[in-house]
Amino acid sequence: MKTLSELSSILRQAKQRLALPVISMSRVSGLTAVTIRGVLSGKNDPRLSTLMTIADQLGLELMLLPKAVASSIAATTPAEEEVQSLVAAALARQEGRK
Repeated sequence: MKTLSELSSILRQAKQRLALPVISMSRVSGLTAVTIRGVLSGKNDPRLSTLMTIADQLGLELMLLPKAVASSIAATTPAEEEVQSLVAAALARQEGRK
């Protein structure tokens, strides 16, 4: 189970990757910039609909799963950093072959 702080961190990282300004997110989503910043900072306790709207803006999907399913996914899914480093290693090997 993710805490609101962890969820905010995931949303913040996605926003940074996309280089999406809060003002643009606000215009498209109809949420205020203050609300978006509050969610991204983890300082407020947002409504589910607000989280869903922000996640959608960032190309993410919120899902509710049975705990047994969620724990098995968490146990087998590599962290994003691991995936990126595996990709970087594969690219480095590819470059070494040229």
